[in-house]
Order: sequence, then C-alpha cells, then structure tokens
Amino acid sequence: MDSSKQTALVTGASSGFGVEIARVLAERGWNLALSARRKDRLETLAEEFRREHKIDVTVVPGDLGTVDGPQKLYDDVQAAGLQIDALVNNAGFGHFGPFLDQTLAQIDQMIAVDVSALTTLTWLFATQMKQRGRGYILQVSSFAALQPIPRYSVYSGAKAYVVALVQSLQHEFRKTNVKISAVVPGFMSTEFHDVADHERTFLMKITTLPIRYTARKAVNGMLRGKLLITPGLFYQINGLLVRVMPRRLASRLSALSVGGNKMNSQA
Repeated sequence: MDSSKQTALVTGASSGFGVEIARVLAERGWNLALSARRKDRLETLAEEFRREHKIDVTVVPGDLGTVDGPQKLYDDVQAAGLQIDALVNNAGFGHFGPFLDQTLAQIDQMIAVDVSALTTLTWLFATQMKQRGRGYILQVSSFAALQPIPRYSVYSGAKAYVVALVQSLQHEFRKTNVKISAVVPGFMSTEFHDVADHERTFLMKITTLPIRYTARKAVNGMLRGKLLITPGLFYQINGLLVRVMPRRLASRLSALSVGGNKMNSQA
C-alpha cells in the first residue's frame, strides 16, 4: 500500500504524545485527521504539517468526555469524506491522589475518556476496516497497565483494560487484516506532569523516555502489527520482572517511584 494515500486519525492530538505520533506519521507521508478539544492548537499543527510535509490535514475537534462525543467524532469524520486507515486512540488522562479523595464525577469522567470513548471509537472504525479488509489501530495504554501505581488506581485499571482489549481483539481480527496494537510507554518528556505541578522524583527523571523516540517506536510497532509495544530497555526489562514479582512488591515500588504530590493530569 502507498502510505501517502492513507489517512490516520489521532485523538488527543493537541499536545504531548499525540502531537509526536502525528508528526511521525506526517513525516512518512500519511494524511492526518487531528482531534482534540483545543481547536486552535489543532489548526496551528495542521498548518505546520501541511507546510512541512505536503500532506492533507483535517481538523476534527471534539470532546470525548461527553456521552455523544465518540459518536459525534465518528460522524464528523464521515461527513468530511475521510477514509480512516489508521486509528490512534491517544486521548486520555489520569487523576493522581488517593482513590477516596477523588470524586465520583472525576472517576466517571476518567473512565468515560480512557475506557468508554476508546472502546466506542475502536468498534466504529474497526467495523469499517473489517469491511475494507485492512487497517491499523494503535491504542495508547501505559506501563501502569503492567505495573499498577497506587494513587493512580483508576488510571492504572483503565490502562490495563486497554491491554486486555487489544490482546483479545488481535485474536478476533487475525483473519481480517486489521492490525491492532497497544503501546505501554513509561514516563515521557511531556507536559503531563508539568501542567499539574507534579514534581518528578529522581527515579522518574532517570527513567524518562524521549517523546520522539517513544512515538517512533509506537508507529513502527503499529505498522508491524505488534501486540504490545514497550519502548525503552529499562521498561522492557521491568516488564519481564513484574511478571514474576509479587504483586504487593510491584505496587510498593510503583508508589515509591512517583512520590506523593497530588496532581491532576490531562492529555
């Protein structure tokens, strides 16, 4: 397939990891559909990608935290006449702090974006891809899915759901030529913690992955149809260790790694 004629939809594309994934795809000649709540940022990025990479870029703003947000995004993409060859479910956020200190509204909103919206968009676009007989889906999970982090309890659970979903769907899609993958990045050099005024611990600093490197690994893994993409040697080794490590010890180490400063983070 000629990638220059393919289009990727990237959610959460106004900042951080979403921007870098979109940039990597743009450099490879993919046309883009960019979605997030901040339309002004999307328009600025779209102009940059059109100018530097000579590709078609469509801005499709939307709020996946609303009840009809995922369906509206899908409908807007259809109305724009776009065929989505790759879906990158990057939109998501996490609340940091004790579970009982979080409100039910905060928890419901997190699940709505990190779980419900991702699942709905996957079903909608995978249905089209199956009919065409090809497509790529990249789900952005987190290393917290493999090593859950206390005070990130709901976020960790949501990201673990994403990995389980991908593992199951890869088996279901095996005869459809729809390739589905999950990337489980560790700490990255994004604004995820800075915006929330969350001071990075020493361990977070020394294990932080360059966002550019992580995005390239994610896209490469998606195009190969790799099930679980774990960028960074440290995280690859740690991923093997947590399989045999007692769960309580794994959680204790996770808690120590992030410290105790309360924050809210959104991407």
